[in-house]
Amino acid sequence: MDQQRQRIQDDLRGLVRGDVACDEVSTRLYASDASIYERAPTAILRPRSTADVANGLRYAAEQKIPVRARGAGTGLAGESLGEGLVIDFSRYMRRVIRTDPEQVRVQPGLVLARLNDHLRHFGRLFGPDPANSSVTTLGSVIAIDAGGSHWLQYGSARRHIESLEIVLASGEILEVGREPIHSDAEDSSHATKRTLVRRVANLLERNAELIERYRPKTLVNQSGYNLTDAIVDGHLHLARLLAGSEGTLALVTEATLATQPLPKYRGVGLLFFSSLENAALAVQELLPFQPVACDLLDRRHLSLAREADVRYDLILPAAAEAMLLVEHAGDDLRSVEGQLSSALDHVRKKRRLAFDSLATGDREEIDLYWQLARRATPTLHRVQGAARPLPFVEDLAIPPSALPEFLLRLQNTLKKRQVTASLYGHVGHGQLHVRPFLDLNDLGDVQKLDLLAGDLYDEALQIGGTISGEHGDGISRTPFLRQQYGELYEVFRELKDIFDPLGILNPGKIIGDQRQSLVNSLRPPGLAPSLSQSAEAQNGEASVGVASPLESPPSQPPPLLVAPLQLLWTPLDVLQEARSCNGCGACRSQLSDVRMCPIFRVAPGEEASPRAKANLMRAIWTGTLPFESLATEEVKSIADLCVNCHQCRLECPSQVDIPKLMIEAKAAYVD
Repeated sequence: MDQQRQRIQDDLRGLVRGDVACDEVSTRLYASDASIYERAPTAILRPRSTADVANGLRYAAEQKIPVRARGAGTGLAGESLGEGLVIDFSRYMRRVIRTDPEQVRVQPGLVLARLNDHLRHFGRLFGPDPANSSVTTLGSVIAIDAGGSHWLQYGSARRHIESLEIVLASGEILEVGREPIHSDAEDSSHATKRTLVRRVANLLERNAELIERYRPKTLVNQSGYNLTDAIVDGHLHLARLLAGSEGTLALVTEATLATQPLPKYRGVGLLFFSSLENAALAVQELLPFQPVACDLLDRRHLSLAREADVRYDLILPAAAEAMLLVEHAGDDLRSVEGQLSSALDHVRKKRRLAFDSLATGDREEIDLYWQLARRATPTLHRVQGAARPLPFVEDLAIPPSALPEFLLRLQNTLKKRQVTASLYGHVGHGQLHVRPFLDLNDLGDVQKLDLLAGDLYDEALQIGGTISGEHGDGISRTPFLRQQYGELYEVFRELKDIFDPLGILNPGKIIGDQRQSLVNSLRPPGLAPSLSQSAEAQNGEASVGVASPLESPPSQPPPLLVAPLQLLWTPLDVLQEARSCNGCGACRSQLSDVRMCPIFRVAPGEEASPRAKANLMRAIWTGTLPFESLATEEVKSIADLCVNCHQCRLECPSQVDIPKLMIEAKAAYVD
C-alpha cells in the first residue's frame, strides 16, 4: 500500500465506526460491476450509520477525493465505478427502520426483495421491480429511478418516494421531501434546505420552456436529471428530483417510501410468434386490455431457456421466433381471468398474429414463467465463443406505438455494422434491452462500440425516444447526453453546481466529458503477457493467451511463473472461467428459495460473494494484480471464504465454476 492510501485509511478509521480498506486486493473487488468497465477506487468505506457517511463526505470534501455510492454493484452502465472513495451501503445499512400502514422507512443498503418479503406479512409491496430485485438495494433503485416489468401498474421508484434523508457533499445532513418554494417562516436550522429549494426552484422556473421542449415522447426516461414535474402547486419535490441522479447530487441514507396493496389474483399468459415483427404489432393490440406487464423475449433467449431447463423445453415451441409474456392482476378472479383470456384470444384468433399461447393462474407456474424473463439476460453468457452480449446500448426506450418501426431500424443498423444482438424488453411501456454480441479481444469489435451506440441513439432520438429508460447514464451514456438534450444540458450542469459545487459526488456521470470514448476503462480482455509467455514456455506450445488490443506488448519478456497451475487446465481456461462471470450479482441473493453462498448469507460483505472470487482471479490472470498476489494472506483470506459447496455454480445463470477457481487459488498459495 502506498503512502497516500495508507494515510487515507488511517484518517478514515479515526473518523468512522464502519470498515475502511485501501489495500490493492480489497479495492480491486470494487473495480467492476455488471457493466463492461473496470475502474479501481482508492478506498472503500462500509458505513454503519448516517454519521459515518457524513464524516466520510466531510473528509472527502477537505481532501478533494471523489465519492461513489454503491449498493449491490449490479449496475449495467458503470454508474458506481471510478477512482476515489467508494461508500458501500449494502454491508451494514440494510434495515427496515419503520413500517406504517401505507409507508415504510428503510436504509439504502436493504435489498428490494427482502423488503417485499417483509411487507408481504402486511399485505403490501413496493411495486417497482427491476430484473435484479433479488439483490438490488433500495439505494440503487432510487439512484437510477428503477422501474421494471410492472411499470404499467406501478411506475418507477420516483412515484413512490415520500421523503429522503440525504447527506450533501459538504457532509451536512438534511431531510427533504415536498418543500414549499415560498415560505414566510424562516428557520435557521433549515437555512441550507431553504437556500437549496429556492435556488433549484429558480433554475427550473427560468428554464421551464426548455425542459418541456426536450422532454422525450416516451413513457419512461432515465437519461440526465429528471426535471419534469418537479414543481407542482408551489412546491418543489426535492426527494423525487433526486431520484435517478446516480449519486451525483447527494447521498441517500434513509428513505420513506409509499407501499401498495398486494394484488389478490394474478394471471400470466405466453404468446408465441413466428416473427419479431408480429410480436411488435401485437403489443398495440394488447395495451387496450390493460395488462400490468408485457415483456418481449427473442429467439435466442428462448433457445437458451430450453437448453437450461427441461420444463421450458416442454412448454416453449421450437418454431417461436419471439414471445410476449403478459400479466393481468386484480382483486376479482373472474375479471383477471376474463381480461387475460380476452387479450390472448384477440391476438391469437382475431388478429392472427400469434400461432400459440399458454395461460395460467397457478402461483408456481406464474413464478416459472417469470423466471424465464428474470434470468433471460444473464443466461446469454452461456453462449459459446469469444463474443459476449455486451450491455452498453441496453437501455433504449421509445414510444410504444413506434415499436414496429424501431425494430426495423434496429435490425438495419445491426446489419450495417455486421453485428448480431439479443433483444429483451418491457415493450408495454417501450423499454428495450439490446445486447450486441462483440468480442473485446478483437480490435475491430472494440471500435464498433462508439459507432454502434451513435447509430442506435440517432435512430431512437429521431422517433422521440431516449437513450436510457431505466438503467441510468453512468459511463456508457454520459458522453451522449448532449446529443439528446442540446442546450438543456447546461441546466443539468447548473443543477449539479448547486448541489455539489466541489464536484466530488460521482464525477464523470451525467455531467462529464462529452468526447470520451466507450472504449476507455474496458475490462482487460486478455491474459497478462507474463502468464501467456510462461504457459508457452512450460507447455512448449504457441501462446495460449491474447493480449488486449488496446495494450502494446512488453518491451522485454517477463519472468516465468514461480509456480505452475495446480489443476489440469491452461491459464486461458482459468481466465475464460473467470470472465464468464458478467457481474450480475445473482450470487449475492439471500432469499430462502435460492441455493446460494452460505458464507455470504452470514456475512454479506462483497469479499464473501462468489462474484468477488471471479473478479479476483480475473484481475490476477489479466495482470491487473501481480500473480504473486496468490501467495498473500489477503488473497488467501478471500479464497478461504469459499467452502466448496457448489451452490453458486448450480444457481449461477452463467454457470461459473467458482469452487474450481478457488481450489486453484488455495493450491497455488500452498505451493
